[in-house]
Amino acid sequence: MKTRIILFAAIAALCASCAKDAEPVSAVPETVELKIDVCEPGTKALVAANDTSDKKFNNVQVFVYNSAQELERSSGVKTTRSGISLSLVPGTKTVWAIVNAPEEITAPSKLADFQVFRSHLSDNSPSSLVMGGTQVINLVTNSNLTVNVKHYASKIVIDKISRKFTDTHYSEIPMTINRIYMSNVAADCDILCMTYPTEWLCKMGELASPPACADLLVDSGIDASLPENGSYNTSHTFYVYPNPITVDKNGGEWGARKTRLILECTYNGKTCYYPVTIPGSSAGVSTLQRNKVYKITELTLKRPGSTEKDSKDPEVSSDSDFSFNIQVSDWETGATYTEQF
Repeated sequence: MKTRIILFAAIAALCASCAKDAEPVSAVPETVELKIDVCEPGTKALVAANDTSDKKFNNVQVFVYNSAQELERSSGVKTTRSGISLSLVPGTKTVWAIVNAPEEITAPSKLADFQVFRSHLSDNSPSSLVMGGTQVINLVTNSNLTVNVKHYASKIVIDKISRKFTDTHYSEIPMTINRIYMSNVAADCDILCMTYPTEWLCKMGELASPPACADLLVDSGIDASLPENGSYNTSHTFYVYPNPITVDKNGGEWGARKTRLILECTYNGKTCYYPVTIPGSSAGVSTLQRNKVYKITELTLKRPGSTEKDSKDPEVSSDSDFSFNIQVSDWETGATYTEQF
């Protein structure tokens, strides 16, 4: 009898030991819902040219990276900007929203690789401009998140062109406005707008045939007479990508340089050009920035233009060439500056 009791006690002790050493069953992580709204940070802009169409929302894609900077979820292409719901494991998330991309984006698995993804100017149209934005959230429970997006493009507007030649001899000769277009345009940018363009369009004013991104960069066939003391009052709008160049070049061989608006005219039977550097020297910053509107309220011509598309040097001697005022504003808030030369 004593032997049986000892045996039962040993078996009980062995069972207890096994129970103590057993590995716990891993619990499946619970998920929570994150509802995402995508919007612009504001709606009020100082410059209203083409304001409705260039803020148009067509589609959005949302990408969520976890604290290990690995892709956790993506939404696919959505045609609504609000209430985009994703099931996620709790934790710190980096949320990216890309609006109006021309096709579905295959996101890389690593956040660092995603953030060097490049957007191309050719992905845009005047009524479908690409926008992007990011937000970080520490997700604990079911939550709502607003991701503010901004245009990658800058908007260039010219409202009025006037002719007031300083030399009466030149003022008697007929003049016609042929076209207006953008030059030295960055063709791409990364989604953080932190690196230099890898491609350029319309280098030094030379347009391809047919012009690349013509609906964004070129207004041709204007054919408007511009008499002395007269003005051309039709507004023109262009869209370009940010240009980080701070040290400008004029003429010579191609090298990265500042973006310009070029007014092409016929004067005395010859083609001449008025290249206007954007943003100019007194903007407070020297680079052409995303989501900004650069509005030339009036461009006043004071002498015949240059024979070179990328240089303002005149064909004839004159004390001054042209003057202009530029207002700079965000698409959503606003600031102004003026420039003259």
